[in-house]
Amino acid sequence: MKLRYDINSVNPIMLVIFSFIIIITPDVFYSMSFNLNKPDNSFKMNFQNQPNSDDSSDFSSDGPIIVYENGNIVSYSIIPADNNFEVKKESINSKDKLTCIIDETGQRFDFQLKDSIHVEKDEYELPNRMLIISDIEGNFKGFEVILKAAGVINEKFNWTFGNGHLVLAGDFFDRGINVTECLWLIYKLESEAEQQGGKVHFILGNHEVMNLRKDFRYVRRKYLVNADSLKLNYQSWYDVNTELGKWLRSKNAVEKIGDFLFLHAGINKSYPAESLTINEINNNIRVTIDKSFEKGEASKDNFIGSKGPLWYRGIIKEEESQQDIDQTLSFYDASKMILGHTIVDKMKYMFNKKIIAIDIDHQENSENGIMYALYFENGNFYIIDNNGIKEDLQ
Repeated sequence: MKLRYDINSVNPIMLVIFSFIIIITPDVFYSMSFNLNKPDNSFKMNFQNQPNSDDSSDFSSDGPIIVYENGNIVSYSIIPADNNFEVKKESINSKDKLTCIIDETGQRFDFQLKDSIHVEKDEYELPNRMLIISDIEGNFKGFEVILKAAGVINEKFNWTFGNGHLVLAGDFFDRGINVTECLWLIYKLESEAEQQGGKVHFILGNHEVMNLRKDFRYVRRKYLVNADSLKLNYQSWYDVNTELGKWLRSKNAVEKIGDFLFLHAGINKSYPAESLTINEINNNIRVTIDKSFEKGEASKDNFIGSKGPLWYRGIIKEEESQQDIDQTLSFYDASKMILGHTIVDKMKYMFNKKIIAIDIDHQENSENGIMYALYFENGNFYIIDNNGIKEDLQ
């Protein structure tokens, strides 16, 4: 079924009736087009738990959201169509070519679903080259700029980094308005990198786990409006029966590459005392993602709580001593820990070069036409900018 109408002039009563029809006929596959000719899009919804009442993000392109329903693979998407947005729900095959559209820039890229998804390894050999970045938070334009500058992708969003590694240290969710697009690009590059002997490491941050656990405090309004338009509750977008939900649950919170530890926030000095290996941390976080807690208890959990590897700020805030850092690294037979999560003015060494802090304000930087990432090559760390210029990490 395909309907085309001006969303500004539609009778509210008819919209309610139409929505009711869709709700009671969930097996209908549909395509709807919303006319956006008028600049004032009056399709406004109120959502509970909306964290930012000033959020002006609204109905926009999104998807595909791939859901496994009753033995079928179902794709939900919102795509630009002339002056319209077309809302689609369709059954697909596992080998179909899928398209992700970045409405903000008019770009697109194609990809296919993976044949299978497996839990990632915890440890890897050190490659000659790595690009390392964290806390992109749905900023697709900034992400694209730095990937191109570092030679990781080309204009067609294809992997060009050969056997190099791309390390993404968490928090690609929330705050921005192109989260889905960032996730599918990472998903696509992961497959292409492996074909060339390279690797994409997508490491979980607190915002990935928040969304998997249905904590939507920082989700932009766009996603709630889009979910309503798709008739697909946002709470189900990353469930275990979705492609991105399965894929995210295969990821680690801590990885060791060579003798470097990569994680989102930091390993609390108490962790070695409890003899938690990297594998034990990762397995426990994966189990805890879908665990139910009494109100307020999750924040106290050793794995996803405020003192766990997804949230802990004590290292970057210098609440630990050099001895604490040395003991933690010694326990994991590591020489450095590379951390995001806590913003610093500039990527830098800390604690006698045992810690590298990499979280900077990417959103503000990209709005000013600049981007930075950490670059590793032949044993040395650099800061690389949006022009591909490297400077020694200090």
